[in-house]
Amino acid sequence: MVWLLFLHIASLVIWAASLCILLMLLARKTSNWPQVAGKGDSLERRWFTGLASPAGLCSIISGTLVFVVQQNFDRWLLLKLTLVTALVACHVVAGLLILYRKRPQSSSVSGKCAALLSVVLLLIFSIVVLVLLKPQQEQIPWFL
Repeated sequence: MVWLLFLHIASLVIWAASLCILLMLLARKTSNWPQVAGKGDSLERRWFTGLASPAGLCSIISGTLVFVVQQNFDRWLLLKLTLVTALVACHVVAGLLILYRKRPQSSSVSGKCAALLSVVLLLIFSIVVLVLLKPQQEQIPWFL
């Protein structure tokens, strides 16, 4: 059980860090870096498909297994899963920003990346605080 929890935490840290780094890579002004591995893929696209997405999937699968193995179905878990769903949506938006940046008429990519980065950081912080506090049902009546 401990190894499963370790896998979940490690993959969550890698996912969060790679998502934040991806948004900083997208926000840079120049896009004239060489293509990666001769396949025409940009660094951002390889980072997204090779690191961020697999780490996200590993984090979600291992997290699901953690609460299934522990049979921990507390009410705060629903709030955590809602926040993780929002983080997954931000992950998808980051992937769409990679495609949007390739368009010739793309504008204000840096601003969009900065806004998305602030949302991602807020979600990560909220998830960590929620998991550490594990509020009881009486403490979150507005949600459940």
